Amino acid sequence: MRAEREPRRASFARVPAVAVGVVLAVASTSSFAMTGFIASRLVETTPGIVVAFYEALFGLVLVATVNARFIAAGRGVSRSALPWIGIGGLALGAGTAFFYTALGHIPFSVAAPVIGAVPLVSYGFILLLLRGRERLTPRVLLGATMVVTGVIVIRIVNA
Repeated sequence: MRAEREPRRASFARVPAVAVGVVLAVASTSSFAMTGFIASRLVETTPGIVVAFYEALFGLVLVATVNARFIAAGRGVSRSALPWIGIGGLALGAGTAFFYTALGHIPFSVAAPVIGAVPLVSYGFILLLLRGRERLTPRVLLGATMVVTGVIVIRIVNA
């Protein structure tokens, strides 16, 4: 059995991992919010599934470009990880297509709060798949309660 390697953090060597993670999570959230808003405008004239296709295509080109030197150096993913990566990619693509198709039927202000519950649903799946490795703590329950409350409040305000 292969020992797990510590993730490389070359350019962030002196910055605490939590700080880097929080900054990247905020950047991710901003990116998702921006693409959702842009998609809400595009689906007025183009089917959501088409918008999702082109977004995935351009995203794939970006990710492949960023990772080209790692792949060329033979530091790609293991063969055993490929099926899981494929399933994850299909699920992400389907979720994006469903969301963009929904934006063709409902306003972004209604769809966005529902999408805001994604971390809560994801955590539910993690608890099911990683039984015994993840635990429900008071902090996690508080966070889940805050997510659900936020979705409800935004939905009521936008009603």
